[in-house]
Amino acid sequence: MTHALGEPAEDLLDTAWQALKAGRTGDADVLYDRAALLRPHRQLRAYWPLALTSPGAAGEEWASADLKRADLHINYLQDARAAEILKSISTPSVRSQVMLGHARLAMGRGAASDALALANQARALTPDSSYAAIIQGTALLASGRPQDAIAPLTKAANAGRGGAWFLLGLVYQRLQNARESVAAYRKAYAFDREDFGPANNLMSALMEARDYAGAVAHADTLLATKPGHTTSLAYKYIALAELGRHDELSPFTDYDALVTRERLSPPAGYRDQADFHAALAREIGAEPTLAYERNTTRFGYQTDDIGFSTSPAIRTLNAMLTAAVQRRADRARRSPSHDFDKAVPKDFRLYSWGVIIREKGHQAPHFHPHGWLSGVYYVEVPDDITENDPERTGWIEFGRGDERWNKPTTPMPTRQLRPEAGVLLTFPSYFWHSTLPLRTNKPRISFAFDVIPL
Repeated sequence: MTHALGEPAEDLLDTAWQALKAGRTGDADVLYDRAALLRPHRQLRAYWPLALTSPGAAGEEWASADLKRADLHINYLQDARAAEILKSISTPSVRSQVMLGHARLAMGRGAASDALALANQARALTPDSSYAAIIQGTALLASGRPQDAIAPLTKAANAGRGGAWFLLGLVYQRLQNARESVAAYRKAYAFDREDFGPANNLMSALMEARDYAGAVAHADTLLATKPGHTTSLAYKYIALAELGRHDELSPFTDYDALVTRERLSPPAGYRDQADFHAALAREIGAEPTLAYERNTTRFGYQTDDIGFSTSPAIRTLNAMLTAAVQRRADRARRSPSHDFDKAVPKDFRLYSWGVIIREKGHQAPHFHPHGWLSGVYYVEVPDDITENDPERTGWIEFGRGDERWNKPTTPMPTRQLRPEAGVLLTFPSYFWHSTLPLRTNKPRISFAFDVIPL
C-alpha cells in the first residue's frame, strides 16, 4: 500500500527541469511532452480545468517551447519554476502569452487584480486569441465580476474551448442562474466525458435548479462509468429524498452499517491516552497552517493537510488511522455489501487535518468529494458535551445537506453521534455531515481525514 503522493507527471517534470537546467534541452523536451499527455488526478488549481490551460485549440499553438514548459509547471503548482522560465523569455512576438502566464501565476497566489491587469493588456495585444479571452474571463470571475466574464468566456467557448463552458457554468452559478449554469456544464461535459470536473458541477447545478429527477439520472450515468463515485452518491440520496423515493434512499443512509465506531488504544511511547492527546493538542495548536474558518469550519480553526506531518504525535496518529482504514478496506473487499464497498481503492493516501472550535464553533454541512472514506478522531471533548443534552451541542450529524437543495421541510433520515475523546468514527465520504454548534468556550479538538484513492 502506497501512501506517498508521487504523481507520475510531477516526477517527469522534476527530471525534465533538471535536464533543462543542465542544458540538455532535447532530453528535457521528451520528458515535457510525456508529462503533457498525463492528466492530474484532481483539479489542481481553482478555476483551471486542464482543457483551458493550453492554447493548442482553435488553431492556436504555443508560441515557444518555453511557454509550453511554463504551462506544465503552472498546472502542477510548480510556480517558481514557471516564473523563472517566463522571466527568461524576451521575444517581443510572444509578449501576450508571457503576460498570460504571469496572469495565471498571479491568480494562483490570489492576486486577482494583478492577473486581470495582465490579462487585459494581453487581450489588447491579441484580441482574436481565445486563449487570451479565457484567461481574461477567468481573471474577471476571480475578481468578483462574473457578469463581465460572460463575453470573453463565451468567445472562448464558441472557439471550441471546453474549459470555457466549464467556467461559464461557474459564472452562472455565481449569478444564481441555474438554467444557464446547467446548460453550460452540459456542454463542458459533452466536450470531455473523462473530465469529472464538469460532471460534478453539473450535478450541483441540477440540484440548484430543483431538477431532482435530472440529478438522479445524471448520477446514475456517472455511477455506471465510475462505480462508487462520491459526488454522485452524495447528491443522489438528497435528490431521492426530495422526490420522496424513500425505498431507494434507505440503502444510502444505512448509518448502522456504514458508520463505524472504534476506540483506539494509546500508542507506545506515551504514558496513557491523556498524555498522547495532550501532545496532539499541542502539535495541532502549533501547526503553521492553522487558520480561522478554513473550508467548512465556522467560528473555529482548521489546519491544511497534515498527512505528511513530521510532528511526532501527529505522525503517530496518521499511522494509526492508516491502519484503521486498512482494516475497514480489507473488510469491504471480503464482503462488499454496498456500492460504497465496491469502490474500495487499491491504493490511497491519507489527507488529514486538525480542527479546534469553541463557543459557536461548528462545521457547515458538507461532504468530501475527493475521498472514498472519511473519518474523525476526537482528541479533546469538553465535559459540557453530554449524552443527556437535549440540544446535543457539539455532536456530529449525518444526513442533512446544504440548504440550497436539501429543503428543511423534506423528511431526511439523520443520525447524531456524541463525540468522545479517543474514539474514531469512519463513514463514506459521500455522507453529508455537520457539527451542531458548541455552547461552551472549552476547546473541542478533532483530527479529521479523507482516504484519497490514487
